[in-house]
Amino acid sequence: MIQARKNILNIFAILNSVVMLLATILMVQQIFSRPGRVEVPLPEPVVVVEAPKPLPLPVVAPEKPKPPAPPVVEIEKVKIQPKPVPLPPLKKVVPKPEPIPEPVVVSKPVELPKPVPVIRMVMDNFNESSKRNTQGGFTGTFGGTGGFCLESYQKGSSAGAGEDGGNVLKLVYNVNNGYAGYYSKLNSIDLTKYHRLTFNVKGAKGGEVFEIELGDGVIAYKVDIRDFLPYGASTTWQKVSIPLKAFADVKNWKKMKGNFAIVFEQYLGTPTNSTLYVDNITFEE
Repeated sequence: MIQARKNILNIFAILNSVVMLLATILMVQQIFSRPGRVEVPLPEPVVVVEAPKPLPLPVVAPEKPKPPAPPVVEIEKVKIQPKPVPLPPLKKVVPKPEPIPEPVVVSKPVELPKPVPVIRMVMDNFNESSKRNTQGGFTGTFGGTGGFCLESYQKGSSAGAGEDGGNVLKLVYNVNNGYAGYYSKLNSIDLTKYHRLTFNVKGAKGGEVFEIELGDGVIAYKVDIRDFLPYGASTTWQKVSIPLKAFADVKNWKKMKGNFAIVFEQYLGTPTNSTLYVDNITFEE
C-alpha cells in the first residue's frame, strides 16, 4: 500500500512539470510573433496542482502465530459387530388333512374278464388203472435183446402224487443188455390244434434218462428227455413240456395212427435199471 501511494505522488509531480513547460513555450511564441514590439507577456498564473494528501496507512496488527496443530493420533478401527436381527417367529404349519376320496358309485357291477381256458386233451391220467388210455387206445410195454419193462399203477399220494393226486403209472425197467419201454396207442386222434405235449415225471434214483416217441402210423420220431430236463428225471415231480414241432418227421397230425412211447435204451447211459413214475400225459394248445 505504501509503495502504491508513492507512485501516485510521482505521477502528479510529473504532470505539474509538463503543464509549466507548456505555459512557458506559449509565452515565448507570443513574444516573437509581434515585430518591433516586444511585449513581455505577463506570466500566467501558475496553477499549482496540489498533490493529494497521502492517506494514512492502515495499521496492520501483526499476525499472531498459530499454535501448532496437535499431532494426529491414528486410532485403530474397532470392528463393531452388528447387532443380530431377531428372526421372525416361525408360523406353525398345520398339515392339511388329505381329502377323502369320494366313493365311486358304479351303477353296474364291473365284470372282470374271464381267464381263457387252455384247450387240452388228456391222453392218459392212469386213474382208471386200465390197459386203455382215455382216448380208447391200448397201452402196454415192450422189450428186446434182453431188456424188459414192467408196468403197474400206484396211488399218487404214496408215490409223491402228480397234478391230480390220483393214480400214476409205475415203470420198472432194466436195459443193461438191450432196450425196453411203454407205449400208448394214439387211436387216430387229431392233433392239428395242439402245440405241446406235457406230462409229469419222477425217478426212483434220480438221473433216469429216456426218449419220448410220437408216430403218425408211417413215421415215428424220438426226442431225448435231456433236451428238456438236462439232468434227466429227479426224485421229485417235474412237469415236462415238449413242443410238437420237435417231432420234425411227423407229418399227418390230422390222424395220428401211431403211438406215444417212453423208450429206455442202454446207450443213453446210467442208470440202465431203475423205476420211473409218469402221470397226466396231455396235449395242450
